[in-house]
Amino acid sequence: MEIRRSRRGLMSGGLKGAMAAAIAGGMAKTGGLFTPSIAHAQDAVTVDWWVQQDDPDDTLEEFRATQIAAPIKEEHPDIDLIFTARADGQNFDRVLATALQSGAGPDIVPSQGPGHAGTLAKAGLLLDLQPYADQYGWGDKMLPWALATGYQGDALYLLPNEMECTIAYYGQQLFDEKGWTPPTNRAEFEAWAEEANGQGIIPVAGGIADCGLCTNWLITIFFNTYAGPDAVYQALTGEIPFSEPVFVDSVNLLNDYMQRGWIGGGVEQFFSTSFDTVHTMLADGEAGFAWEGTWFLSRLKNFFGEDAGNDNSWGWAQTPAWTDAVTYPTYPLALGSTLSIAADSDVADQAATVLDWYYTDPVRVAERIAAYPGLMTLPLPFTTDDFPEAMDPRVAEILVNLGEATSQGNFGYAAWTFWPSKTHIWLHDEIQKVFTGDMTAEAYCQGMADLFAEELAEGVVPTPIPRDVA
Repeated sequence: MEIRRSRRGLMSGGLKGAMAAAIAGGMAKTGGLFTPSIAHAQDAVTVDWWVQQDDPDDTLEEFRATQIAAPIKEEHPDIDLIFTARADGQNFDRVLATALQSGAGPDIVPSQGPGHAGTLAKAGLLLDLQPYADQYGWGDKMLPWALATGYQGDALYLLPNEMECTIAYYGQQLFDEKGWTPPTNRAEFEAWAEEANGQGIIPVAGGIADCGLCTNWLITIFFNTYAGPDAVYQALTGEIPFSEPVFVDSVNLLNDYMQRGWIGGGVEQFFSTSFDTVHTMLADGEAGFAWEGTWFLSRLKNFFGEDAGNDNSWGWAQTPAWTDAVTYPTYPLALGSTLSIAADSDVADQAATVLDWYYTDPVRVAERIAAYPGLMTLPLPFTTDDFPEAMDPRVAEILVNLGEATSQGNFGYAAWTFWPSKTHIWLHDEIQKVFTGDMTAEAYCQGMADLFAEELAEGVVPTPIPRDVA
């Protein structure tokens, strides 16, 4: 999702004013994954791939150069892939669109999700990738639902770059000491939360001091695990409005837990708590859970275990199914970023070759994920055998389970991926008024329904993954 881009420095796009450093392939070996040989000089074309990097990260830059650009050069000597690191924060969409319109954009175009890429496609700035998908067999290389997210009509405009979902992280030491197991339904959760809260432990740590729009994590969770993925899909396709009682009830339950102090310690504390505080509380046993996304996998070592200076470990589960109509576990699915090819790229064939290499070979992709857990999670059909032995088995388990869940239909829809932009802004901004008592759940859901209807009529709603994709 968009705010995380600046926190994580991922493989998505952005700019800041003038050009930032271009990171070319063939740098020194890093990570023990690939050792580039000396490339023979010959005529080659340059493929420019923009990445957002609001914070300097020499290690990540070197990783991209040596573990992506260099092996591509080894296999395709006619291609010089460069990563152009841009720092632009939340101005990304505007500057990227301007660059593409003026012919100064990249060949490989990143976006922060299907909604963002869809806007570029609607403006005629992205190339139809269907011929390349047919040529390279991308539909067979990815999970069945992956390409379904990239269409406008019959044209394929994007490939999913990061598969994400929300996770219920917990401190293993605390749960072992208390004899707790993660609750799977509403009754179990409420009994457990009463017990934890009575012992001075916040049931679910949370805070939005660093990221006001991250309230969308909570709406994503409660819409998908109370109303359920089928209802969410029906709303996203215009079959039912977001003002339906099942969505109102979802918001009321979330707000009830917030008012009880079970989420974030209550409204005031929730508004003023930073991410680092949330994660420290989780590791120190001051909170039972933190509901966050798979992007947190890359930072867990900063709070748990030897690198964090403690002997605690982390566990994971999914958030409970709040009603009997919802299957446990349900994985609210997101695409943290997407990749496309610029419509006016004069090296489109070579850019497609780069993308094919990037999405080919689950073992090679798993090596990249092992180096940066949660950050390079392509939607491929991984098995546990694909991942290196040195990789944390919990991370591999999450990714394998997520892939299996999406193939079996046990997936939901994350707000930052499947909601159109105006409706999404309402979703994450106006829920704060519900928490403070300045808006009812009914008014909140009605406002969402009204905005969504407008954007649906405008044709800017991202295509949700069909429920029958397997």
